[in-house]
Amino acid sequence: MAPVPATVFTDFTCPFSYVTEAALATVEDAGAIAAGFRAFELHPSPARLPLGGPEVEAVRPLADALGLRLHRPPLAARTRKAHELARFGEGKGLGRPLRAALFAAYFGAGRDIGRIDVLVEIAAALGLDTTETRVVLDVDTFAAHVARDGAEARRLGIAGTPAILLGAAPALRLVAGALSVDDLRALLAGAG
Repeated sequence: MAPVPATVFTDFTCPFSYVTEAALATVEDAGAIAAGFRAFELHPSPARLPLGGPEVEAVRPLADALGLRLHRPPLAARTRKAHELARFGEGKGLGRPLRAALFAAYFGAGRDIGRIDVLVEIAAALGLDTTETRVVLDVDTFAAHVARDGAEARRLGIAGTPAILLGAAPALRLVAGALSVDDLRALLAGAG
């Protein structure tokens, strides 16, 4: 059977997105789903950033089951540039590892993934050229892509992350919230 298509709206500062993306990777590796990711900024500029990082205790059991390092980050971060970097990495064939590295930097190491210097370091650790990465981020090469993803989410009535559009029309379903591997398998069984 062909993999079920999924369009996934996530944010790198959302612990629910973190665990759901890891679960999606497991299901995708089994050939059951084909995920494509869209940017959804939880705290776009000029909105005020909340104090401190997001609470993570609600998803700790899922993170533990997936072997994810999960700490409450010391700060909230803007994610526009992280989403731009993810789009750049996707074009370089590093979509999944770069996305995982962004989540790990924020939830594992408490790094400010809104800073270009931090993003360049993350990209360099995966072998991307630091000069090219800095230029791509400095000149907003993928800013329009991130803005289009946000506009698409608003058009679809998506107000939070993660949000997954599962399947294809006319049987397209919107699924929201943190999902485990078992949750995803159950959803896919119902999609067949």
